[in-house]
Amino acid sequence: MSAASGLPRALADILADTGLEVEAPETRRIFTNRDLAFEQIAVIGFDMDYTLAVYNQAELEALSIESTIAKLIERGYPKSLQRLSADPSFAVRGLMVDKKLGNIIKMDRHGYVGRAFHGRRKLPRSERKNLYRAQRLGRERARFAQVDTLFALPEVTVYAEVIERIDHEPESFRDAPPSYAEAFEAVRASIDEAHRDGSIKDRIKADLDRYFVVDPKLGATLHKFRAAGKRLFLLTNSFYPYTDAVLSRLLPKTERYGCWRDYFDWIIVGSMKPGFFTEQRPFQELTVEGEYVGAPVHEPERGKIYEGGNQSGLQVALGVHADQVLYVGDHIYGDIVRSKKSSGWRTALIVEDLEHDLEVQRARRYVLEEIESLTRLRIKLTDEITAHRYLASVLARRTTGDLVEAGVDPSRANAMLEDARAQIRRRFDWLRKYEAETADTLERRIDEINAAFNPYWGSVFTARHNASQFGAQVELYACLYTSRVTNFRYVSPVKYFHSPAHWLPHWKRIDSL
Repeated sequence: MSAASGLPRALADILADTGLEVEAPETRRIFTNRDLAFEQIAVIGFDMDYTLAVYNQAELEALSIESTIAKLIERGYPKSLQRLSADPSFAVRGLMVDKKLGNIIKMDRHGYVGRAFHGRRKLPRSERKNLYRAQRLGRERARFAQVDTLFALPEVTVYAEVIERIDHEPESFRDAPPSYAEAFEAVRASIDEAHRDGSIKDRIKADLDRYFVVDPKLGATLHKFRAAGKRLFLLTNSFYPYTDAVLSRLLPKTERYGCWRDYFDWIIVGSMKPGFFTEQRPFQELTVEGEYVGAPVHEPERGKIYEGGNQSGLQVALGVHADQVLYVGDHIYGDIVRSKKSSGWRTALIVEDLEHDLEVQRARRYVLEEIESLTRLRIKLTDEITAHRYLASVLARRTTGDLVEAGVDPSRANAMLEDARAQIRRRFDWLRKYEAETADTLERRIDEINAAFNPYWGSVFTARHNASQFGAQVELYACLYTSRVTNFRYVSPVKYFHSPAHWLPHWKRIDSL
C-alpha cells in the first residue's frame, strides 16, 4: 500500500514529488523480475519512441500500412493492396515470420509453435504440427524474422495480405510473383524506405496530436526523478529534427523547464541501437537547431546534444558503475537484451500491451480460475487413466494359474480375474468420458479467454500452457516491466523492488518449510 494512502487527495498530489502518491491502479503497476534497489540507481536513461512517446497505434498503423503499400505498388505489387482493410488486432508483438513458408507463428518459451497463420489462413493443428515438430525454431536468421516492436506490426499485416495475393492472385503482380521470402524483404524494404524518405515521419510531425497520446504526467514523472537527485539521459534511434518535434509537444515549457532538453543531462539521438551497445562509433555534437558542430568525440559532455556514439563512451561520461544505471525502453532486443548483455545496465521494459492484459485478467478472473481448476482436474484424470491402462494391460496377461500360485482358491480364480478386468474397464471408460468432457469444457474456456486477449493469438505473454517466447524474454532480460513511463510516479525513488520467489518443481513452498 502507498505511504500516502488515506491522505486527502489534495495533500497526496502535493506529496507527489516525494514519491508518496496514492497507490497505483492495478493496470499501472510495475512488476519485478529481479530485485532492484531504486535508491541505488543514480542515472536513468530513456528511449523515446513507444517509451516517452506513446503513439496512437491505430492511426500510426494505418499511416504505415498506407505508406508501405504505396512503395510496394511502385515495385510492381498488386494495386488491390490499396483496398486492404486492416484488422488492428491481427498483428501482435512477440510473433515470428517464417519467410521460407510464408507463415506467421507464435511460440512458447520452449520454441513450440502453438499457433500459426499462412497469410490470413489459420493453420489447423495437424498441418501446424507437421510443419513445426522441431522446437527452438528461429535461430536461422535468414529464414525467421522476429516481430519484437510495435513499429513492426504493420509489416506483419501487409505481409499477410501479400501472401494472400501470391497464393490466390499471382497474375496481379507486374512480373512473376515473388517467393515468400522475397515478398517479406520487399515489405521490409518498403516500410524502411517510407521511414527514411519522410513518407511517415513528415506526416506525423505535421499532425502530432493525431499520432501521439499526450500524457500530462510525463513531465512531472521526469521531474520527480530529478528532484530525487537522479540524473537523466535520452538515448533514441530517432534523429534530432523528429525528436525535437515530438518531445516539444510531449514535454512543453513549464516554470521549471524552459524546453524538453532541460529534463535531460545527456541527449543522444540517431544512436543506431543495438549497434550503440556493441560498436565504437564516435559522438557527433549537434546545435539546438540540429546542425553538426565540432569534431566527433569519444565521450559526450553533460548538457550537450549528440548523434551516434557508443555505450562505453557514455558509461565513462555518466561516472557511475553500470549497475547504478537503469535504462527504460520498449524494444526487447535493441533496448533490453543488448543493454543487459553488453552494458550491465539495469533494465525496465515498457510494454503497452500489459494494460489490456491486466484488464482482461480482472474482467475474466472467474474464467481464469475455472481454467486453472479444470487444468488440475484434467492432469489428475490423465494420470489415473494412464495408470488404469497400464493395470488393464497387466491383467490381460495374467491367467487363473497366476492367481492359484498366489494362493487363490482354484474355484474362484477365474471369476476373480474376470471381475477385476471388468471393474478396471468400467473405471477406465468412465474416466475417459469424464476426461473428454473436462477437456471439452477446458478448451471452450481457453478459447473464450484467448479471444478476450486477442482473437488471433491470445495473450502476448502466454502460449499454450506456458509463457510465450516474448513473455520468457521479458522475464529473462527485464529487471522491471510496466505499461508506461508515468507509472513510476506511483513509486518512491527509494523503493526496493522485490522479485517473486522462483523455485524448482521439487522444492516446497517456502512458507511450508
